[in-house]
Amino acid sequence: MACQKPLHMKYEGMTNCLGVGEYLKRSLNSIVAIITMASLLNIPIEAQAQTKTYIASLAVMPQSAEIADDGSLTGAYVELIRALDHLTNIRTEMNIVPFKRSVRNLILGEADYHIPLIRIPGVDMKQLPYAFSTDTLFQVPFVLYTNKNSPVDIENLSEHSIITDSAHIDFFPFPVEGLSCLPCAIRMVDMGRVDGFIFAQNEIDPIIKELELTNVHRQLYKNFDVKILIPKGENGQEIDEYFKSGIKILKERGEYSKLLAPVLSPYQEWQP
Repeated sequence: MACQKPLHMKYEGMTNCLGVGEYLKRSLNSIVAIITMASLLNIPIEAQAQTKTYIASLAVMPQSAEIADDGSLTGAYVELIRALDHLTNIRTEMNIVPFKRSVRNLILGEADYHIPLIRIPGVDMKQLPYAFSTDTLFQVPFVLYTNKNSPVDIENLSEHSIITDSAHIDFFPFPVEGLSCLPCAIRMVDMGRVDGFIFAQNEIDPIIKELELTNVHRQLYKNFDVKILIPKGENGQEIDEYFKSGIKILKERGEYSKLLAPVLSPYQEWQP
């Protein structure tokens, strides 16, 4: 005789021949299967239940974070965030803006984190309005660019007119002036209008080649750790964990270095 479900029991998806006990058993098995799969994929279970949204502020830089002609976001940092979001079920809204504005967005609470910023060895964290991520994204070589016809003593830079990106003026133990236009800065060096310009190799070398500058001499200034700026307090700790856990998985899978390949480069010895 065919089994029938009681008229007072209406379980969606339960057929006439499936009792309540059996139906609940199968439902429980499905939930266990989902949890097991999430565990195997190293995806936090809590991320399955709720999607959190972050606002990321990225400094516009070649190969790192750019806005294409069609309005799409490209660059190594963009791809890294997309990969982390996929792992953790986080949804991140990314804004690409000039470097100084990007840092300010974090300080003013208009962004949950900023990428990137180098950490100065020995800096007093109590004096800063933000914290640095535990993880170091990579090391970036900062290069001293000078004019070929005007040699500069790298051990005595305080005696020279040195410029850098305006968001990095506090990062050096000697007076520097800030400039927000990177192509303008390296052109000033090429024309001999300043003694030197210090900034990241990966950002300036492509500009030198694109502009075909020939009066520039380059030498390594120092390698710096590249960090993520996060808020101080619990919110910052939560974001720090997002990066720590996600980056760990990406490294275990061999995907991390591939995502950041465009910006992972030790100092290259060459001259324009």
